[in-house]
Amino acid sequence: MSRDITLKNPNPPYKRNEYPVDSNFNSLCDNWELYENKIAIFLGAGASFGAVNNKGDKLLGAYQLRNEVWSKFMLSPKERKNYDFANIASMTLEHASAIAQSKADRLSLTEFIKGKYTADQTLWQHAVLPFLNPKALFTTNYDNLIELGFQLHSGDVRVNKHLEVYDDNYNSKEFVPVYKPHGSVSKSNDEVGHGGIVISQFDYFDIHDSRVNMLKKFVDLLSDKCVIFIGYSFMDFDISRLIYDMARKNKTPRWYAVFPRNDDNIRNMYLENYQIKQINRTFFDFLIDLDEAVNFIPGEWKFTNMNENMLKNRIQGYS
Repeated sequence: MSRDITLKNPNPPYKRNEYPVDSNFNSLCDNWELYENKIAIFLGAGASFGAVNNKGDKLLGAYQLRNEVWSKFMLSPKERKNYDFANIASMTLEHASAIAQSKADRLSLTEFIKGKYTADQTLWQHAVLPFLNPKALFTTNYDNLIELGFQLHSGDVRVNKHLEVYDDNYNSKEFVPVYKPHGSVSKSNDEVGHGGIVISQFDYFDIHDSRVNMLKKFVDLLSDKCVIFIGYSFMDFDISRLIYDMARKNKTPRWYAVFPRNDDNIRNMYLENYQIKQINRTFFDFLIDLDEAVNFIPGEWKFTNMNENMLKNRIQGYS
């Protein structure tokens, strides 16, 4: 069970939950001395759960985004009022986006996506993530929460600078590489494969080779790292296959996956097939509990001290 703490700001998106004793979480804490200087982080859609964009709208999941794209580009204002999205139940986001782009244009589609995922404040989780001193970060998300988190610590010698990586021209000793193979809102109008938004099935065709190369480069970085997957579903075939292949070699430090599910069948599946230990926590609870166990967050950034933090107005839930 998570240790009780008094939340000075219990408003959304922050909520503490209670959990049964988790041997996998204890495994990470017990191994922390071995792993703390070789952490790599992999963020999926679940890591952005609860965040809002700069208009105050919640960041969308893939299913919700498909519906929003279809509504915006394929339906008239009158049709949107009572449209039954069961009509496109079997259609993927990638297919819907390809049709929308064909009906309208590429710029309008990417600007729409950018508007949905651009935030001007980050979550507390992303603000303290740099204190884990990750050697590399990887995310399938379009949003800019990671970047905003690093920017909060500009000039802080405790935090390395970050750099979105689309080639090998970066200094690994100076920058933390941030891999975003699906593109980023900060580079939404760039070419796909160089930061541009990857949204339609034809985008995936266009960048298949460069995407696989980026994934391989990232996976190569993981051979001696403790990888922590947070809010990631392992549904992407290319990514999951590379992780699976590496896991079969069984020569890496222990890897962990963090998402709120307490199911022995799921835990066994991840362990047997990916050699990954699943930790039953939300991103928020995981970082609080990990800090309580290993004390990696500086005092002024601990969640219980955020009301006194001078930068709290740049954190969602505090303004």
